[in-house]
Amino acid sequence: MKFIWIISLFSLVSCVPSADKTTSSGAINAAAPYLWSDKAFPKTLRISDAFSNDEVTAITEMSTAWKVGVNNKVTFFDYGARLPEATNVTFTMGSLLDTNMGIYKTTRWPTSLSGTALAVTQIFGRRHNIGDSDEFVNIEHADILVNDDLYNFDTVTGSGFDLRTVVLHEMGHFLGLQHKEDGSVRSASVMYPSIDAVEEKQAPLTVDRSDIVAKYRINVGAGAAYYMSSDNVQEFKPRDAGAPESLQIELHADGNCLHRVNGVVVQRHPASLGKN
Repeated sequence: MKFIWIISLFSLVSCVPSADKTTSSGAINAAAPYLWSDKAFPKTLRISDAFSNDEVTAITEMSTAWKVGVNNKVTFFDYGARLPEATNVTFTMGSLLDTNMGIYKTTRWPTSLSGTALAVTQIFGRRHNIGDSDEFVNIEHADILVNDDLYNFDTVTGSGFDLRTVVLHEMGHFLGLQHKEDGSVRSASVMYPSIDAVEEKQAPLTVDRSDIVAKYRINVGAGAAYYMSSDNVQEFKPRDAGAPESLQIELHADGNCLHRVNGVVVQRHPASLGKN
């Protein structure tokens, strides 16, 4: 039976953790930035057939919202053929690294993820410059999963969590934005790590626009000949081949932010769910 948490919650990829997480392989800097260093936008997404036509419209509107947020300088997303609905039930931790970057409406929420998760963005990439101040994760593939097994989502009536708000947030993670946990920015960012069941944020806000422009060095000025600088904020070092990695970070309904790297929990810490 589906339910709605009236307190604020979000499941999503990347609460900003402290630097004391460890796994059997050593310290992991989960606060390191992640980005598509190739800047080869748009990224082609495939939307599951499980979404209705109205829901597909809501999803594509949110990709347009990210474009509008940078003064129409970058089209971040386009869309390929719809994914068969059957692909929604095959997810296990670390899977989905295939030829499709998809948005899945998951009607059988996997047991490898928390039942209190609204949605999860899973990112595959390589961690570079490990241990240095400029450590980062180069994104190579990403997917978005919406938990339609345990939650109701809505595009019109307000009878469930607002699908546009959820997808807009997840697209921010897909592009490499992390959570903004400071309560003072809640009203200025769609990347705040919690929402209310009645909350609607359907366009990138001040902080989000600033962050995405800085991450990809986008020239948003009128008449700009080039919308992105040819150089990167993060640079690969010749000695570093990069370590393969999958990232999943969830925020639970009880306020515990759960961080996974390659399927291993590397940190838990409480996150505020209260309104500000």
